[in-house]
Amino acid sequence: MPDRSALSKTDQPMGLRERKKLATRNKLIEVADRLFNRYEFEDVKVEDIAAEADVSIKTFFNYFPGKGKLLEAVLIDWLAEVNLWSSEEAPPTDMASAIRPSNIKQIQDWVIRHRRILKMIQDHTNLFDSIYYSDASVDDENNLFPPDYRRPRIERVREAQRRGLIRDDISARLVSDLYDFMRIDLVRRWLRTPDDIATPQSYRQSYDEAMEVLFMGLAPRD
Repeated sequence: MPDRSALSKTDQPMGLRERKKLATRNKLIEVADRLFNRYEFEDVKVEDIAAEADVSIKTFFNYFPGKGKLLEAVLIDWLAEVNLWSSEEAPPTDMASAIRPSNIKQIQDWVIRHRRILKMIQDHTNLFDSIYYSDASVDDENNLFPPDYRRPRIERVREAQRRGLIRDDISARLVSDLYDFMRIDLVRRWLRTPDDIATPQSYRQSYDEAMEVLFMGLAPRD
C-alpha cells in the first residue's frame, strides 16, 4: 500500500496524533488486503483483522463500521493514489491521452492481481453501484468515483474539446462518465466470468475493444 503517513491530502504536515491515526488506518487496510486475498469473506472475522493489525476490536470500529467497509477501502485508497492525473501532467495531445490515464497498464495489473478481492467487493458490497450516484453526498457511504476523482478527467476532456480532439456536442462530464461506466462494466463482467476463462489477456482485450468503440463514437464530426 502507498505510504501516506507523512502528509495529508493537502500536503500539509500532520501532527503526531493524525499520523498515528493514519498509520492505524493504513495498517488495517494492509491486513485486509492480505487476509481477504487468502480467505473467504465469511471466514475473515473482525477479531482476526484487529488481532493481526495489533489493535483492539473497539479501535477497529472507530475506523470502520464493519469488514465490508474495510474491504471497500482497499480499492478506494488505491484508486486515490494511482488513478488521478497530477497538476504536472502534460496536456492532452489526442483523445486517448484526454480520457485514458497514462498508467493504465499499472491499473490493469492491479485489477488482475486483486481479482479475488474485487469479486468479494462485488458480492458483498454495493461499492460498484456507487458510480451512478457518486456526486450525491450519502452519509456513511463510500463512493468509488467521488467528484474530486472525476474532476481531472473532465477538465482534460474539456481541454481536448477546445483543441478539436473530441467532439464538443457531448458534455465533458458525459464523456468522462461514459468511460467510467464502460470500464467498470468490463471489470464486473470479467469478475463474473469463470476463473478458467477470465484470463488477464481476456480482460485487456475486452478493454481495448471497448475503448476502440468509445473513441470512434467520440471522434470529432466533420
